[in-house]
Amino acid sequence: MAKNRSSDLETTLAAGSPPLVPTVISSLPLERAIAAFLDRNDSSGLRDFLATHEAPDLADVVDRLPDASATAVFNLLTPAAAAVVLTELGIEAANRVLDELTPDQAADLLEFLPPNDAAAIITDNAPRQTAELLDRMEPDAAHEVRTLLQFPEHSAGRLMSDGFVRLQVTMTAGQALEHLRNVGRDVETISDLYVFDSDDFVIGVVSLRQVICAEPSEAIGVLMTNKVVSVKPEEDQEVVARLVAHYDLTSLPVVSGGKMLGVVTVDDVIDVLIEEGTEDQLKFGGVEPGVLAQPYFTTPIWRVVRSRLSWLLLLFVAETSTGSVLRYFENELASVVALSFFIPLLVGTGGNTGAQTVSTIIRGIALKEIRVRDTLRVVSRELFSGMLLGSLLAAVGFIRALLWGSGFELSLVVALTLVAVVTWANTIGSLIPLLAHRFKIDPALVSAPLITTLVDATGLAIYLLIAHALLSQLR
Repeated sequence: MAKNRSSDLETTLAAGSPPLVPTVISSLPLERAIAAFLDRNDSSGLRDFLATHEAPDLADVVDRLPDASATAVFNLLTPAAAAVVLTELGIEAANRVLDELTPDQAADLLEFLPPNDAAAIITDNAPRQTAELLDRMEPDAAHEVRTLLQFPEHSAGRLMSDGFVRLQVTMTAGQALEHLRNVGRDVETISDLYVFDSDDFVIGVVSLRQVICAEPSEAIGVLMTNKVVSVKPEEDQEVVARLVAHYDLTSLPVVSGGKMLGVVTVDDVIDVLIEEGTEDQLKFGGVEPGVLAQPYFTTPIWRVVRSRLSWLLLLFVAETSTGSVLRYFENELASVVALSFFIPLLVGTGGNTGAQTVSTIIRGIALKEIRVRDTLRVVSRELFSGMLLGSLLAAVGFIRALLWGSGFELSLVVALTLVAVVTWANTIGSLIPLLAHRFKIDPALVSAPLITTLVDATGLAIYLLIAHALLSQLR
């Protein structure tokens, strides 16, 4: 076993908790209070102050501090607290901290962490130093991390912990509680207790509540349920999160060939949900998620520019199609100048409609509510809803155009365009994510940028074609 987990941090702080700092300091925001200690060069006072605060809160401050100050604060933490802070830091801040540590110091910190957290730090921050760090860790701790690193990144195997409670099917409730007293301090979760047969195959699960409420003589085999929801170690972490949410689990067993390798706990699933949500949100905005999925102020400006430039250049080139449409219809626009007044309204409405549809479809795909085989059904549904939305907006647009003094014909053009553009945007907004999913492309990566570009150009063309057909001045 590794040096220990979160209980070590609790023990460290409980054994040596210094008195609380003066109220005048502790009442200030944490970052300002730490800065005040640094300005006074009061290392002793800062060490005591840091020990009274939670590691995640300290990590938020270290993420924002300049390099020298961040290193100074990190070096004043106890090893157990420093290890937890390291897991909470953004990639850039963690890299800066690790660069200041010797391999022995880094290995010592990793030993304070659960193996899955240690594996994540090595993968994200020190992939080139993996062998060296593992060689310097204690053999048992290094073996646990190596086991996890055998599985694909972002898989259930990388997230799992072997700290779970094993019960034998022959036990009684009383024996199970006695066993739990013996092993409870060495496991990560005790809310669900897993039941094994004589061949060490997992055959059931029983909750701690059931065991506590049962008669001591009641058999575990009677209390347990043999319907064990599990995943394979190679399964993607998104599937893990979906199962935990769907079945309201606090832990999810990772099983291979009937043998239970570990459990993924709900706290790790929450991290996955945040990570995946952040990634999808960045992709939806056409930003490279690997660069910006970390605290805002820790990301170098040159990396921000690089992450955004490629999509902006692509969209910049694609948006020239809008200019081509305008040039093609320049005579119509010159003849009826009032046509140009409604271009922002129509193009913007189409883009907004498409963005709403894309968001809805991507969510349905992510939750497995929509599959590729549902394409025709989805497109038909969105086509119909687009026509309804377009008709309602057209009524408002027609009245608005009349109030602007645009005349009946131009107002009718605006109304018909709204019906056509909203219907088109709804339809194409449902089709693009499904096509992307069909060809194994992340829908969030291509949907939003493409829908904006397509609706801008095609919506403008639809508008001017309808105008050319209906306006008497252009016939």
